Amino acid sequence: MADKGHLHHRLMKKGYTQKQAVLILYGLTAILGMFATILLESGIWKALSFALLVIAFIVIGYKDIFKVKQDEENSEENINVQHVRHDK
Repeated sequence: MADKGHLHHRLMKKGYTQKQAVLILYGLTAILGMFATILLESGIWKALSFALLVIAFIVIGYKDIFKVKQDEENSEENINVQHVRHDK
């Protein structure tokens, strides 16, 4: 029996589309696969360097995405305020 506790359902509940959720999971799978390959072929230090690089990109990307969402919300609020002013 299917449930809503699967990871892709949780991502969709957070507001991602089905396509975005799948791409996130594919990306995560690719990153973990690359980490495992680097670990086996090049050793722990290169694997940890790769992991830190990935974490840095995620943090930077998360901040940018969060900023874009805030800018969108602020512009929507400004539009709503302008509509209220014009309605009076």
